[in-house]
Amino acid sequence: MYLLVIELLGGLALFIFGINRLSDSLQKITSNKLKTVINTLTKRSWSTVLVGLFTTSIIQSSSATSVMAVGFVNAGLLTLRQAMGIIMGANIGTTVTAQIVSFKIDMLAYPLIIIGFLMHFLSRRRRYKNIGMTIIGLGLLFLGMTVMKDALGPLKDNEIFKNFLLNFSINPFYGILAGLVLTTLLQSSSATIGLLIALASQGLIPIEAAIPILIGDNIGTCSTALISSIGTTVTAKRTAFSHLIFNILGTAVFVILLYVFRLQPLITSLTGKSVPHQIANIHTIFNVVTTIILFPMIGLFEKVVLKLIPGKDIIVHKNALYLESRLIGTPSLSLEQAKKELIRVIKITHTMLNLSFERLHKKDTVIEKKVLDRESAVDSITEDIIRYLTKVSQKSLGLRLSNMLTNLYHIAYDAERAGDHAESILYLMLVKEDNNMTFSKIGFQELEMTHDKVDYLFNILISGMENNNLDKLKQCEKIESEIDLMVKETRINHLKRLQHGECMPLSGVVFADIILHLERTGDLLFGISRNLLNIEQY
Repeated sequence: MYLLVIELLGGLALFIFGINRLSDSLQKITSNKLKTVINTLTKRSWSTVLVGLFTTSIIQSSSATSVMAVGFVNAGLLTLRQAMGIIMGANIGTTVTAQIVSFKIDMLAYPLIIIGFLMHFLSRRRRYKNIGMTIIGLGLLFLGMTVMKDALGPLKDNEIFKNFLLNFSINPFYGILAGLVLTTLLQSSSATIGLLIALASQGLIPIEAAIPILIGDNIGTCSTALISSIGTTVTAKRTAFSHLIFNILGTAVFVILLYVFRLQPLITSLTGKSVPHQIANIHTIFNVVTTIILFPMIGLFEKVVLKLIPGKDIIVHKNALYLESRLIGTPSLSLEQAKKELIRVIKITHTMLNLSFERLHKKDTVIEKKVLDRESAVDSITEDIIRYLTKVSQKSLGLRLSNMLTNLYHIAYDAERAGDHAESILYLMLVKEDNNMTFSKIGFQELEMTHDKVDYLFNILISGMENNNLDKLKQCEKIESEIDLMVKETRINHLKRLQHGECMPLSGVVFADIILHLERTGDLLFGISRNLLNIEQY
């Protein structure tokens, strides 16, 4: 019995590891497309279900899709209703794994692992390495199924074990509870279904006992999204909670159909003859039917969730707000829209810098999250701006517009780099805190004064951009020179403190790095003002 348990757990570990490798590698291969898919969501709510189905079918993990949906909502890329539709589609997409493993795939495991290994270790390009790891993941998934089936073989003649599993068909509630707990522990609905199919392949579990477990499995899979929503925005919490409500209601619907209206014999007869195929097919039917029944009520779901989890979010939207694709044919208008978006990016970067300095005085982890959320937003919006400007550059441009386009490119890159410096300052603040470093009172004052001057430069630059005020843009050069002078004096004072033992060497390194990032930020802001002057004066 000890050996059987070890083999079964080993097979299950291989199966779960294979799923994770498969999912992670597929996400790396398709990561550049995911944002595009999200951004192309139409106003028709049913398309969100298709996106969830499509995404989960590709990355082979409903948990990953649910977590991504929570993340996208947290980032402001999705509304609550769109995320709910994606999660409904993800429930259908995850059934693909069950369909694959329900077939006799024992012979494919080792060839796939060999092919994937050769591809991963012999390829030089990262994409082919990821494809190789995907194939290895699929092979390990199949191998895990084979090991589980073989481990369960000796239990064919064990009447005690068979009778234990039959209890789930006598009392479906216990089966639902078992499926819920097992999936919560394994953090993978596919792993639970795989284990069920392995049991069925050895004739150890009848379909009547398997059905309640796979129903409970759909509730247990919500745990991953619920865990990922901890510490996120209110809307992200609502997204994870809506996943739970949807699957609980779906379970209630199916329980009524199977055990109140007694449709289980009919459904079983329509899903094939072998129990493994019946499990896979009923898993698919469960998710398709519940989505068809409950999707029309998505508006009601949204209202219920809003009532149950009240609150208001301040979300930094990571999508561009002003870049209209229909204006690309009119370059003068499209470039003005790009400029508006750049003002928004610079404002976000400004907020990042101030938040990073706020962390110097407050041990508040929420500040870190705010900075990192905004850094992600800056990267995402800048990417959208560059892509938009590239499309505009393909149009016929005069000398003035061509000059404007070139300068906007430079501004976009400089704004993004300024965001990187603000993020670096945050990490330096965390290093200081983690290592219990201290700055002298004078050092604190010098940091604050330098930060205040950079903050002032941000304000002048943003005001000049918004009002097309050339005087303010010209003023940026003077302020940047003042920052350089302050930094020079601060470095001299800092060296003196080090020589007199008034500052610890490690603290001094962090202090010097913060000053450096502030100086570089000032340089970048001046560069932005210079590019803006080139646009206005051309």
